[in-house]
Amino acid sequence: MTKIISLFNNKGGVGKTTLLWNLADSIARNNKRVLMIDFDPQCNLSLAVLGTNVFTETLPTLNASYGTTIRAYLQRFIQNTKGFEFFSHQGKNTHQDAELVAGDFWLNVYAESLSVGSDLLTGIGVVKYIVLRDMLSFANQEAERKGQKLYDYALVDLPPSFGALVRAALYSSDYFIVPCTSDLYSAYCVGLIGEMLPGFFEDWKSGFTRFKRANPQLSKYDNIGSPKFAGWVFNGFDTRNQDFVTVDKTHHDKIANSVSQRLVPKLKDSICMNLPTSYKIGQIEDMNVLVQNSIWHNVPVSQLGNFRPLKTLQDRGSWTIDQLEQIERLGRQFDEIAKQIISNCI
Repeated sequence: MTKIISLFNNKGGVGKTTLLWNLADSIARNNKRVLMIDFDPQCNLSLAVLGTNVFTETLPTLNASYGTTIRAYLQRFIQNTKGFEFFSHQGKNTHQDAELVAGDFWLNVYAESLSVGSDLLTGIGVVKYIVLRDMLSFANQEAERKGQKLYDYALVDLPPSFGALVRAALYSSDYFIVPCTSDLYSAYCVGLIGEMLPGFFEDWKSGFTRFKRANPQLSKYDNIGSPKFAGWVFNGFDTRNQDFVTVDKTHHDKIANSVSQRLVPKLKDSICMNLPTSYKIGQIEDMNVLVQNSIWHNVPVSQLGNFRPLKTLQDRGSWTIDQLEQIERLGRQFDEIAKQIISNCI
């Protein structure tokens, strides 16, 4: 069965999108089929994977009113119309087994259609909150019909908030991972996650109990709504020395303490098995200019060695030895986290 994993932090700028893209590519290189779901109206994941021109072609037109983005499935779902459609896209430089469901600014409209009071807590509209799970089920049915391999994992990119889209993704997910960066606010924001998520999960239980009373024959949603914490990633630390610089170590230790003291205890049993004692599943060093080149080329960082660097969009240069070594090192770091996910999220 496909495992749905949300990469989530209510804090912006923690590298969720870059991390998700590179992890999807690395997981695919470990002989798994992966679906990236861009559930953020900003669509940064779609732009990175596909490039501006290709992404623009996925958007609605006069002849294709829903386009070939996530909207093609979601709008029909919430309007209860027939003829569901699912579209996945292939980034030209991303592994062929890592596909993308493109995002759409229309996700803001979808978010506004979700009401915690009238949809969730009453139980009347709980299915609207787990549309990603239904979409993935439909996608797997289509894959099976075509004789294709089913998806092993779906990785969901989310906006930095505690809003309706985040709720909908988490309720659909089996696991969630928290990326954190070396800064003053990451430890605080981890604590906020620990404060907010138990309430989210209680809201689901309350609404789903009412839903089951009215629909006792439906069982496919019985074991969802409380995804397990699958660890955190320390992202973007300084690499001028072999060990953490002092400020990075300070931030790292504060985050680790916040995870163990303010997040994990609040989640009770919703913790992934076999996690390290620190709950950290990996770390990614500061990628510096590699990130911009990755986006310009629409290529995962670990594969940048196959491309010439761009100082500007027109000025092509050559990688230095240090940069080539960093690309290889980053590839190993992403692969280590990918293997942790494959081992733990089962």
